[in-house]
Amino acid sequence: MSEFEGNRLVGTRTRRREDPRLLQGKGSYVDDLRRPGMLHLAFVRSEAAHARVISIDADAARHVPGVLAVYTPDDLAALVRPIVADSTRPSYRAAATPVLAGEVVRYVGEPIAVVVAESRYEAEDGAEAVAVDLEPLPALLTMEQAMDPDADAIHETIPDNLFNHFQLAHGDTETAFANADFILEAEYRAGRVAPVALEPRATIAEWDAAGAELTVWSSHQAPHLLRTGLARHLQMAEGRIRVISPDVGGGFGSKLTLYVEDLVTAAAARLIGYPVKWVSDRREDLLTAMHGREQTHRLRVAVAANGKVLGMRIKIMASNGAHAIWPMTAALDSGQASENVTGPYDIPNYDRDVYAVVTNKTPMGPYRGVGRPMACFSMERTLDEIAARLDLEPLEVRRRNVIRSYPKTTATGLVIESGSSAEALDQMAELLDLPAFRAEQARLRAEGRYCGVGLAGVVEHTALGPQMSASKGIDIGLGMETASVRAEPDGHLTVLVGTHSHGQGHETTFAQVVADEFGLPLEKIAVRFGDTAVVPYGMGTWASRSLVYAGGAAILAARDVRDKALEIAAHQLEANVADLEMTRGEIVVKGSPGSKVAFAEIARIANHASHLLPPELEPGLESVRRYRAPDPGTFSNSLHAVTLEVDIRTGLVQLQRYLIIEDCGTLVNPLIVDGQVHGGTAQGIGQALLEEMPYSEDGQPLATTFLDYLLPGFSEVPMMHVHHRESPSPHSLGGFKGMGEGGAINAPAAIANAVTDALRPFGIRADHTPITPSWLLGQIRAAQAAATAV
Repeated sequence: MSEFEGNRLVGTRTRRREDPRLLQGKGSYVDDLRRPGMLHLAFVRSEAAHARVISIDADAARHVPGVLAVYTPDDLAALVRPIVADSTRPSYRAAATPVLAGEVVRYVGEPIAVVVAESRYEAEDGAEAVAVDLEPLPALLTMEQAMDPDADAIHETIPDNLFNHFQLAHGDTETAFANADFILEAEYRAGRVAPVALEPRATIAEWDAAGAELTVWSSHQAPHLLRTGLARHLQMAEGRIRVISPDVGGGFGSKLTLYVEDLVTAAAARLIGYPVKWVSDRREDLLTAMHGREQTHRLRVAVAANGKVLGMRIKIMASNGAHAIWPMTAALDSGQASENVTGPYDIPNYDRDVYAVVTNKTPMGPYRGVGRPMACFSMERTLDEIAARLDLEPLEVRRRNVIRSYPKTTATGLVIESGSSAEALDQMAELLDLPAFRAEQARLRAEGRYCGVGLAGVVEHTALGPQMSASKGIDIGLGMETASVRAEPDGHLTVLVGTHSHGQGHETTFAQVVADEFGLPLEKIAVRFGDTAVVPYGMGTWASRSLVYAGGAAILAARDVRDKALEIAAHQLEANVADLEMTRGEIVVKGSPGSKVAFAEIARIANHASHLLPPELEPGLESVRRYRAPDPGTFSNSLHAVTLEVDIRTGLVQLQRYLIIEDCGTLVNPLIVDGQVHGGTAQGIGQALLEEMPYSEDGQPLATTFLDYLLPGFSEVPMMHVHHRESPSPHSLGGFKGMGEGGAINAPAAIANAVTDALRPFGIRADHTPITPSWLLGQIRAAQAAATAV
């Protein structure tokens, strides 16, 4: 990083600078904004999972008080192109997503028409008055239904209902299975979940008087990416569009992509000639913000007598819903899962058969973890079943399979540059004290109480490099990031980054990184993001990339500014640059502490006194740099362990101890890392025990309010004990690795293993999520009845 050990901020538990503003209710969100003459939108949405649109009658709606316009597909056709999320992968098939469905609706909630009114209430009244005649078509809701050879095609361009299908072989699984002492077979399933950000999606669109330039305020994770998507589909020059993402109340991937509502809002504002706002209500958000997780994995695993996994064959199926997400496509979830099944383990032989399936459900997209929670679930559940088969501790089976030396190339070609997965297992063994737990477990079972312990380790692939990003096949290269560092005339620094913060604490961590390059206090650094007219073009925040990418760019820009400041100071002090050092806001001649100049004075000279500069230097003190992370990316690792009790009378699961060992390379701010781990783990607990988006047989979502869609609260989330390790990346600037998704990846597998361990006397295996009380109670009663019958 830098030489300023005496003033070092990286590694300190610095409080988040954002929090006072947000905790006092002084944040600025899209719904807080009011534009002159602003109108409001409400969407008419499909009530059928699959149907032909016979007619749309908006006459009654146009006479509803306050309604100013109703737009149907024909009204928008000349302004907006359908969304096509295509891929260069040879097996991929794309289909168009209409901005308003005029011929066929393919999931409940798909927009058909939009109403513009003076208030949101009046717009909703107008939407209810629009009459839509639908002719039902067969709804394909399960992957098995969609993949049936006799099934109708949901899209004409995808006759077999597969967005993507590929097979890859790594190593020699034939020999692995021939040499196996036993073969384990299993099927694991993850239920469909909703991201449920605290702030739902929101958009305001406003055109200038000439209708030539567009400003969009959006709750979005990647403002420039949204600008690109708007420009392409509105057929405009990108420079004519400004996207502003103010404070964003969570995203988790659901606010990363382009939605049809974004385009319709912009088009409606153009047609009506006034600014318009659309804010999703909670029902809309649960219904139409992209879903995540729904996958089925079928495994065959070759195992040696000592518990070593020799090889694995897996069939991965992901239910991608009716449309592909732009620009990520429908190949992302299943592909990410398939790359990461082997996790932190040395498994040389691995074959995968991967399907991205079209179904009549809400589109599925990159929700926190993106395929890897299910990859972790399959691997970690399998290791526990191997342990049970061999009567070994699950931790010991992991020790016999874990990667122990780096760099390590996995079976799928990922190169893990550094890590501490083996050391984390040893540390967890000490923290857990398994002999004591097993003794207590036996004692409680004798009393009719059932406790269990579960482990789950993961290698989190973060900050994907440019070649790795390009290998995903999408048409935008996402492997770069931009930052600008500018010294203001008073010596304060302004840092502009192309990423966005929606809870990650970037205003604090980026300031820590840049401050250390100058030896400046944190209050001298301001971090700005979220406005495409202000910050340089960047790719936004997703895939745990921000610190590696934007932090790397900021370091490069900061070093440019620092080097130029030293040159100016050398001229002022009549010294050689090599003889100068920066510390605590001053530039000092080494060995002559009295010969110095304040950094603020150098900034003043650079901006206000160009006549004092060396003739070869331009005025100003600023740099814009772009950074490409190393391929294939960085790899964090984490290990979770949970102990819990299952009440066999009610099926309720009570989490007890929750231990986490996290290694994300160089720690910038352990306090913020802890917060990210806590939040991700809470989401993982929700997936494991509570959250699910079920559908009726005719395709109706059955959890569209918080009465039905259950989120974890204080009673479900236990105290978490986070322990940090540091294995800095030898490739990234600062040794940083990403870590924003780890908690959400490990938790479902750890909890499923603990539930299975608790109920091992009943022969119950928790091989799916969510593990609900009703399911557990049914399994327990069935096991008890079978035991009684014998």
